[in-house]
Amino acid sequence: MKSNQNKVIHKITGVGIFSALAFVTTLICKIIPSVGGFLSLDAKDAVIAIASFIYGPLVAPIISAIVALIEFITISDTGWYGLIMNFASSAIFSLTASLVYKFKKSFNGAAIGFGAAIVATTGVMLLLNIFITPFYFGMPTEAVIELLPTLLLPFNFAKTLLNSAIALMLYKPVVGAMRAARLVPRSEHKTTFNKSSVLTLIVGGVSLLVAAVILIIIW
Repeated sequence: MKSNQNKVIHKITGVGIFSALAFVTTLICKIIPSVGGFLSLDAKDAVIAIASFIYGPLVAPIISAIVALIEFITISDTGWYGLIMNFASSAIFSLTASLVYKFKKSFNGAAIGFGAAIVATTGVMLLLNIFITPFYFGMPTEAVIELLPTLLLPFNFAKTLLNSAIALMLYKPVVGAMRAARLVPRSEHKTTFNKSSVLTLIVGGVSLLVAAVILIIIW
């Protein structure tokens, strides 16, 4: 019983820590100019994805909701539109990746999970832009559709690719720190540096480069 209580306490503490880290990440990324005047680039989805890998998929929508709500109350200048888009992007990305990883806890599982997350998040965000953006900005739907191939599609793909790369490369170091702080049991989430670690760094580095090139082109 005591062991289960400790796990719950550690999980709640972890959710709080990662929620704070995700919000701080958002604050730091606020210095980056928006793309197209309304698309914000940030790395909080990587933080939420790492948390969901450690504590399970259900944590993904919880932290996404907490961070989106705090951002809405404090620093957002896009009102309900930003609240919806921020929550949807973070929740879909981290939930999709962690669901796959839950059943295949390996480099391949993480890679497949992030690949699925990139496709799912990009697709859903394009649909939300088509149906919500015209209403919020008071612009014709046709005008938004024209932005799909030149701005919205490459931006959402690059953003999710960027967050995937960051999450891949930081997962083991973060788990190591959490284990040192006794917030993650030492018997879980092995962090041994091996061939998969090298592969992770290579794939993550290439993904970061590709995302950076795409963002530079559309900025």
